[in-house]
Amino acid sequence: MDKLILYLMGRALLLCSACMAIPFGYSIYLGHDYMTGVFGQSIFITLLCAVFLIKKSHNPPESLSVYGGAIFLCSIWGTVGFFGGLPYYLSHNLGAVDSFVESVSGFTTTGYTNIMSLRDPALILWRSMTQWMGGGMILMFIATVLPAITGMFGISFAMPVALKTGVITINRLRKNTRRLSILYALLTIIGVFFFSIAGLGTYDAINFAMVTISTGGCYFSDAYLYNNVWFASAAIVGLIAAGGNVIIYWQAIKRRQYSMLKKTVTNSEFHIFVLIILVIGLICGLHLFNKNYYSLSDSLLYGFFSVALYAGTTGAPPVEVLTWTDFDKMLLIVVASIGGCIGSLAGGFKILRLMILFKSCANEITRTIHPDIIMTMKIDEDIVPSKVINRILAFFFMVIVTISISILVISAAGLDMQQSMDIALACITSTGPIMLFHTSHSQIMALPVAVKLFCCFLMILGKLDIFAFLVLLYGSRQELLHKHW
Repeated sequence: MDKLILYLMGRALLLCSACMAIPFGYSIYLGHDYMTGVFGQSIFITLLCAVFLIKKSHNPPESLSVYGGAIFLCSIWGTVGFFGGLPYYLSHNLGAVDSFVESVSGFTTTGYTNIMSLRDPALILWRSMTQWMGGGMILMFIATVLPAITGMFGISFAMPVALKTGVITINRLRKNTRRLSILYALLTIIGVFFFSIAGLGTYDAINFAMVTISTGGCYFSDAYLYNNVWFASAAIVGLIAAGGNVIIYWQAIKRRQYSMLKKTVTNSEFHIFVLIILVIGLICGLHLFNKNYYSLSDSLLYGFFSVALYAGTTGAPPVEVLTWTDFDKMLLIVVASIGGCIGSLAGGFKILRLMILFKSCANEITRTIHPDIIMTMKIDEDIVPSKVINRILAFFFMVIVTISISILVISAAGLDMQQSMDIALACITSTGPIMLFHTSHSQIMALPVAVKLFCCFLMILGKLDIFAFLVLLYGSRQELLHKHW
């Protein structure tokens, strides 16, 4: 394996062990000796492997090839998922496979949990931190590795300054990671501030800020008051911020051109994102009121808040959502499948890609009527290159194929089509709570090991934009064809 890949993996594990030190210190503060030992062992094992990989990769090359970048992207999630699952396994809360699933769900910001009644505060904090770290990793990959591998299927078009698509270098990774970390930490601190104003304690405010900014959403607390207007308002602000084009925030800080921030609230993609929340939220709220679930004010609050949660692919449903009608659940599934703005932390297909697909369909209809017409596609007065359109069409096709195959594979475990579709979409869109819409927690826990691992693969695939995995397969095939056996 490329020395640079080993070096990057070692650095990622080094960061993972450093983050474990926070719940480790918190367990010491609480006087929970058992969990102190659990996190101490986890830190030691992770740190040992990190040092080994870094030493093994002495004098790594300065740049990473496209194929090497694909290997790194496909392996990093599984690696951090394995070591991030150690606290769950060593604390005897979960078995080996379920610990891995829990950890991968956190790092990919899917937000599904195998532990519905987790009580230890340090372990809860670690679960929130895995989601927060995963969101940071996604930001870093969007700004560095993914554009060089796949072009991100439209993300460079959405940037005020196109991201470089050349080779991936250590220097570029270091600079971008440092700047993105500052932005990410700043957004988290703002989130803690807003949740504190909403009446939450420091511990709850920190956890909610981490899972909201990262769009992970997996945090259960007595402070989760769904009818708390201030809490809902703080959460919606965070969800919209995370669902917007976060790379524009980064570009503004990087170039100290804060006027660029206007682009994130003036472009048509962000307008559609907010419009989806308002329109679908209103429909959901009025439907809840019509079905006599709540009063009109509570129905609207539940509707807008739930749609905002799922539009940002955060999820995090209260128990009440599981009792709603299939119409309301399907609304939430639809907005989760659409996702947020391109360049955001949210999962889903992304709004800009859908805009380009709809405009492409409209152009083809016009060409059918007027065969000789010459047309260009524009979004916000910018011409969309044909290369971007073709990439998005291919991406959409692969998403449909992946979802279809996933439903087929999951249904082999004995689940019906609706349950299989829920689980497949939950994993691919990084909106874990969708799994529970028609399937009980006990049914998911009883799934065969192979299906659970397949779900982990889908969670990772949802963060790779699929084509990074195809690049890896293609590169591996080429190496095998040219290998001298």
